[in-house]
Amino acid sequence: MTNIDERIKSFGRLFANRLESERLEDAINYVNHGERGLAFETICDHLSEFKVRITREEYDLAIQICNLLEMDVDDISLLHLKELVLR
Repeated sequence: MTNIDERIKSFGRLFANRLESERLEDAINYVNHGERGLAFETICDHLSEFKVRITREEYDLAIQICNLLEMDVDDISLLHLKELVLR
């Protein structure tokens, strides 16, 4: 397991008390099958779908992971996350 895999899992676990555990674990488990991008996108999609409020630090961590995955920071999943940041 790579450092980025661990970062994605840790990122997902930040929301253990804010997202349904089974849904969250299913998303995190994609990492175990070599689907780190899908895991990250699914976590972000669940946060958006269920309008889970996130901190600025959590959003910044999402951007860091996005960059490590070489994803577009203007991806729809991340744009929706930005709207969920607590002010």
